[in-house]
Amino acid sequence: MPARILVIEDDAAFGAMLTEALAARGYEPVHVGSAEEGLARVRIEPFDLVITDVMLPGMDGIEGLSRLKDACPQAEVIVMTGYAAREKALEAVRLGAYDFFAKPFSLAEMEVVVRRALERRALVEELARLKSALTCGRGPVVVGQSPAMRAVVDMVRRVAPLDSTVLITGESGAGKEVVADAIQALSRRSHAPFVKVNCAAIPENLLESELFGHEKGAFTGAVALKKGKFELASGGTIMLDEIGDMPLFLQPKLLRAVEQKQIERVGGSRPIDIDIRIIAATNQDLQYMAAEKKFRADLYYRLSVAAIPLPPLRERKEDLPLLVAHFLERINPRVGVNLRGVSREGMQLLFDCDWPGNVRQLANTLERAAILSSGEVLTAAEVARALDVSARPAPAEAAAPAATAEAAGNLRDTLQDMERNMILTALRKSAGVQKDAARLLGVSPKNLWNKIQKHRIEAGEYAPTPPP
Repeated sequence: MPARILVIEDDAAFGAMLTEALAARGYEPVHVGSAEEGLARVRIEPFDLVITDVMLPGMDGIEGLSRLKDACPQAEVIVMTGYAAREKALEAVRLGAYDFFAKPFSLAEMEVVVRRALERRALVEELARLKSALTCGRGPVVVGQSPAMRAVVDMVRRVAPLDSTVLITGESGAGKEVVADAIQALSRRSHAPFVKVNCAAIPENLLESELFGHEKGAFTGAVALKKGKFELASGGTIMLDEIGDMPLFLQPKLLRAVEQKQIERVGGSRPIDIDIRIIAATNQDLQYMAAEKKFRADLYYRLSVAAIPLPPLRERKEDLPLLVAHFLERINPRVGVNLRGVSREGMQLLFDCDWPGNVRQLANTLERAAILSSGEVLTAAEVARALDVSARPAPAEAAAPAATAEAAGNLRDTLQDMERNMILTALRKSAGVQKDAARLLGVSPKNLWNKIQKHRIEAGEYAPTPPP
């Protein structure tokens, strides 16, 4: 459906020209000659955008602006003015107009500003829908209008009412937990328990007991019966985050829980029936791990009955304006500011960033910028400072000579090569002792082992060179 645009212009010839130009670009324009006529029209008809002259007979554009916003709050307003009345146009922007044209202006300039104003209106509407969904606790809260995210939201809506097991995949910070929350909110189990477990955050020797519980006396220290996360979530949903870190020895028990909806406590002698839905999430390639015998293939196939791959933020940058508006709504009360948005220059900086930390990095960057802010709009300088902190290179990187765009190659490949080289260096320094290498790298031994497998690093690559 074409956007409806009201043109308020007392110069009949100019108004007809502008109306014709808008119609040629696929819009549905309506032309009136005064602010009074414009007010009468918006009170009886819906409009997406109002383009109004500042200097009008009778009620001028400034006076009419506030009345237009009251009568048609959903419509964006663009004002037009001659150069001599530029201050009036700036005043109109301060009063809530989206932008202004100084006559004479080119139709190409008009087309860009009109398109941006309508995009802003669509973003505001989408944000209102998301806030409504959050308030009532129903509906997906996945933010994004890009084709990739529309596919994600469509999949969420399809699988949420079912009891099928769901596997959510994507890079760290891409929003896997948000997708899981949306599935739970739209499911028949929305008012039942929703238990989340990070498989990578629990030591292997404790994970079995945490998930499946234990009987009294099952092991030293088991002084009482303990129900595991699966039992606590019975009747509801359990989310197994970082499922790729699930130890192989526990995967048969998990497969039984998935297939037969039964578990057995540590030290127990009888199966326990559970009524549960399982949502799993990972940033690892489980299909590759299954092929390499590092993850049970039968478990992978059972978990991925309904698979939802999440795209990284760098592949859906068209969602940035909506994500920014969404996060600022949350950040404002937390930080004690009243930010309405980001300047055009600041938004360009956000678009120029590759966001290796994905949506989580964006949220942290905006909160950092909000703390530094001094007005109602984040400036390019404030955004740049926040980005500099989040993306500042390590000293060794900072000292390296700058590479040309051609020499830099693909960013993802470059980062993978750097990670592999750092692992090899740490392993050589620790004479191949992975525990010591993990300490040098600041990661857990389990995390290091996974990365060694991912990069297919063989022992011979980090063995010390024999003396001549």
